[in-house]
Amino acid sequence: MSTTRVFIDGAPAEVEALAGFTRTGYGHFTTMQVRQGVVRGLDLHLIRLQRATRALFDGRLDIEALRGDLRAALAATPDASVRISVVAGNWNARGMSGPARIRTLILVDPPAPEPEKAVRLRSFVHERYLPRFKHLGGFELFHLRRQARMQGFDDAVLRTRAGFLSEGATCSLGFFSGETLVWTQAPQLDGITRHLLMQSDPRAQVREISPEDARGFDGAFCCHSGGIWPVSRIDEVSIPVDAARIAALRARLAEIPMQPI
Repeated sequence: MSTTRVFIDGAPAEVEALAGFTRTGYGHFTTMQVRQGVVRGLDLHLIRLQRATRALFDGRLDIEALRGDLRAALAATPDASVRISVVAGNWNARGMSGPARIRTLILVDPPAPEPEKAVRLRSFVHERYLPRFKHLGGFELFHLRRQARMQGFDDAVLRTRAGFLSEGATCSLGFFSGETLVWTQAPQLDGITRHLLMQSDPRAQVREISPEDARGFDGAFCCHSGGIWPVSRIDEVSIPVDAARIAALRARLAEIPMQPI
């Protein structure tokens, strides 16, 4: 597979129907990596979609129908990157009254390689609106990413007005303290990979961490459904990169069973 394939409510997308997904930007999504028809943390992805649909649309997402649509979309593509978006097909910028007619958009892309390069992060004061939802409003995140790159960094990381780190533009942020994983304590999306790693490690801690506090850790990393990769710098603070720690964390994640769609 070399191009994106697009499905709306389980059927190949037509241009007119696809246009409806671009009109308001009001919706939510999840992104997952599929390998041989299975997904790590599939149950968490589906719960995320269900909860957000209930909260944002006061609606119900038919999970069994969605799984069937996803299996059909992947019939010829056992390995892929998949993004599932949910919107109300009968709502637009001029009117959002009446029960929402839930529609799904499935994008099927080639599988994403796991990031390898250590990244340098520039922190910005920014608190996402309704951070617990993976919503479609990503303009500010990509703008901050661009600002970070213009300043010689690789990506943006968010910090609260109180000065504590929360999450990357499109990833979770964690630290190594000896053999202990430490996660940032601030309003943020409960990333699926973050959630799985926390579940697998009863010793994991959650703390308020400022950019300056990064000096006291043995390493740092970013993670999302595409994998885990090291952080070498946050603002002016250099952070040691330990390939063995990253490899061990990747191995721990790989031990978590994957679930069939």
